[in-house]
Amino acid sequence: MSETNFKDIVRRVKEETDLVELIGQSVSLKRVGNSFTACCPFHKEKTPSFKVHPDKGFFFCFGCGAKGSAIDYVMRTENLEFIEATEKLATALGLALPKSSPEDRARRDEVEEKRHAILSANEAATKWFRAVLKKKLNPIANAYLPERGLGEELVEQFQIGATPDSWDGLKQHLINLGFSEGLLVESGLCRQSESGRVYDAFRNRLMFPIHDVNGRPIAFGGRQLVKDENSGKYINSQETELYKKGHHLYALDIARDAIMKAGYAILCEGYMDVIMAHAHGFNQAVASLGTALTPMQARLLKRFASKTFFLYDGDLAGRDNMLKGGIPLLAAGFDTRVVILPEGDDPDTFLRRDGHDALKERLNTAPEFFDWAMDVHDGKVDLATLAGQAEFTELMAPIINALKNDVMREGALKRLLERLGGLPREAVTRILKKHRQDQERREERSDYPQSPASRTTSGEQDEEAPTARRLPHQMVDPLERSLLKLMIESNEALETARSNLRHEWITDRRLEGWIFYFRDSGGYAKTLIEEIEFLDEQPGDGTILFSVMAWELSASKDAAASMQEILLRLQERHQQAHTREILGMLDDPALTDQDRERILTVFHMEHRTRLKESSRHLRTRDAAARRHRLGGNLEKPGTPPINQQGNP
Repeated sequence: MSETNFKDIVRRVKEETDLVELIGQSVSLKRVGNSFTACCPFHKEKTPSFKVHPDKGFFFCFGCGAKGSAIDYVMRTENLEFIEATEKLATALGLALPKSSPEDRARRDEVEEKRHAILSANEAATKWFRAVLKKKLNPIANAYLPERGLGEELVEQFQIGATPDSWDGLKQHLINLGFSEGLLVESGLCRQSESGRVYDAFRNRLMFPIHDVNGRPIAFGGRQLVKDENSGKYINSQETELYKKGHHLYALDIARDAIMKAGYAILCEGYMDVIMAHAHGFNQAVASLGTALTPMQARLLKRFASKTFFLYDGDLAGRDNMLKGGIPLLAAGFDTRVVILPEGDDPDTFLRRDGHDALKERLNTAPEFFDWAMDVHDGKVDLATLAGQAEFTELMAPIINALKNDVMREGALKRLLERLGGLPREAVTRILKKHRQDQERREERSDYPQSPASRTTSGEQDEEAPTARRLPHQMVDPLERSLLKLMIESNEALETARSNLRHEWITDRRLEGWIFYFRDSGGYAKTLIEEIEFLDEQPGDGTILFSVMAWELSASKDAAASMQEILLRLQERHQQAHTREILGMLDDPALTDQDRERILTVFHMEHRTRLKESSRHLRTRDAAARRHRLGGNLEKPGTPPINQQGNP
């Protein structure tokens, strides 16, 4: 189907589906005003925090952050993809799915056929690998499993198999089932030599199927059973139409329920580490498939938890992978901890030697990622020297900049300054700003730029809902929250913001991406929200957007005037912050008196004037509002109304 027609189906499904009836089939809803409330179906709680807004067409949970339209609800409750959920709801409504152009249909059918064929081949390969193990066609594999503490229950749970010491056993089996050599090569199950010979990609190995979050086998990992210097200890499937290694997490299909129940995930590096963690009762363990954790994997994991523990090898490589992987976790808003294992240990060896209680103790005492990273980098430099302090700050800058929550960011900066022994805050913040600007320039030059990721922090949680991610409105900047809410609610206010809002006035990184998405995209906010699903990279965290949409705004009748008031206050706040920054610069002992005089001259000429004009305008408007409240409408004709706090 064409993209345009499919967008129309998505719009109609959202508008015409009875959201209360749909959600009411699985939870008991209670009307409260224009909305409905219930205990969230996605996490355990005593106090209802799940709200359904039928007039606006979405649901939102203030506990765990679950949110979305009718399509999102079906996707989450029935484990369907976006298109599948849309088509199911469209069929229930009796909507005729649009016919696509021959070209669109051919392209889509080709991709879907390829994905289905690879999936079918993987399913057949999984059964064959399992049969090889059960029939003991590779005695080394059968002897290896008990040596590593893998009993039948674990082998069955993780669908572990084996391959014989043969070049084409799998190939011949799958060809007999009707699969072509070309597909087997494209799926990564086989390889083709320069001479054209097709042979099995995995030979004489223990096989670990890699499943997507819905439990479908999308790839494989194979462990060497006999040492071969010409091949790696572990080899993984190549990327295909079905499998992108940076988009998936090993064993997430098995672990996700335990993760949601516990409220945290345990991140390992390898297959055996994950399996051994599950064997010892840590069913929240997943692995990042042999690569440093990616932003996509962090966002995937964020659907199920708000806290994560690194459980990587205790060697140098494990440490470096945690340093890299911690940044996307912090950017996604995770409370990230690091389990420190003895040097030379990995989770597998540690658990088999010391057991469940020893790891539980290390989880309970695991330091925050930021403190751990400071300790690691502290060991690389001499903080007694100026050069060491500078290098240490440079090493920590990407980690601090990854923190999107203002409270966490300020706390991290305070800890860094304490470690540096009283280095001036301004010097450190300049380094952070430079790193942030360098990163933004790199993203602008990238073929796949990353949008600003807006994440919130964890707040107070329901005692029976450890997965909950409280999103109280005071956790975001209230003025900027009002700005975004008005942009969504009023087209007039949105146009006012488009004409006047400046980027430097916005300080809340969780709201920034959405604010400028609406400002810069053009068109009505409602249309932009409907098209969010079609974006390759969303402007920010959808949880934040739906939290703002669910918030009840007490606004004056003139939304455009309220928007103008917000813009004036944002401008004044920015100018005051700039004043503090300039005055802080003057404290730099390296400046000469001539430098200070030059800075002050420019500052007084260009900045103080604007600040005075803005402040005078605001004071005049506030005085008029106060006179109106106390003794009647004494405002000048044409002065738009505002509320008493100066906020909409």
